[in-house]
Amino acid sequence: MTELLIFSFLVGAVLGQRFRVLVLLPLTFVMLLAAIPVGWMANLSFLEGLKDVVLAAIVLQAGYLFGSAARLVIAGSRAARVFARPVKSAR
Repeated sequence: MTELLIFSFLVGAVLGQRFRVLVLLPLTFVMLLAAIPVGWMANLSFLEGLKDVVLAAIVLQAGYLFGSAARLVIAGSRAARVFARPVKSAR
């Protein structure tokens, strides 16, 4: 379970760097479709599998938020270097 959550967070962070928020909808749907047979193979009940998918979807969105914030910080630091303010010195 922990591995799934870590993987979901990292995937969300990578997607947050490059894509818009609408990419989370199909990815969550694919994750739901993949979790059904994995839950059967792991002998999980339906509710346990559903709980895991919901937690993974929440962590995916948190990772996306983290990746978007990182993109904003990186873009801000690049803009500060490119458009540096001139230093006013008193003469």
